[in-house]
Amino acid sequence: MLHRLGIKVFAGAGNAAPLTDFIPLFHRWIQQSLLDELLIDVGDYSHVPNGPGIVLVGLDGNYGVDETGGRRGLLYYLKRPLERSVEAQLEVACRRALNACRLLEQDEAAGGIRFATGELQFIAHERREAPNTDETFAALEPLLRSLATRLFPGADVAFERETDPRERFAVTLKSPVPAPVEELLSRI
Repeated sequence: MLHRLGIKVFAGAGNAAPLTDFIPLFHRWIQQSLLDELLIDVGDYSHVPNGPGIVLVGLDGNYGVDETGGRRGLLYYLKRPLERSVEAQLEVACRRALNACRLLEQDEAAGGIRFATGELQFIAHERREAPNTDETFAALEPLLRSLATRLFPGADVAFERETDPRERFAVTLKSPVPAPVEELLSRI
């Protein structure tokens, strides 16, 4: 069953704090147990252009200030199955990503980062379970539509799919009606 699901919430314009500023911040999150899962370590990939940035390694999933594709954002992905449906796991990943965004927006050490919540990217990290094909999109689209309806009620959410079969399966949900992180969290 597909379980390595990720959600990336893109940072808004003007969020250019050095990636290395997030290292002590993530270490503090570990020390203070600020998230609802066991956090283990911090990985520094700031030297990789357009790469994974700074990764907060957890037992169930990883958080990161990610710059893949040249766009900074908060990426969370589940690493372990949660004994739930794919839809429920997607909801957990989304909730954890948005909660981390909330914490970053509230933390002065994050350099005033704000998130452009009108855009969320869903990523399947398992190429074998979810190859980047039309069939995978057809299977996952109803789950993504359901999530989009909950997050952005009444909005006409557009879906943009990564179509290069060499890339991971990824779909970006774009809403013309963004909402604050706190509001999105209340809808999940």
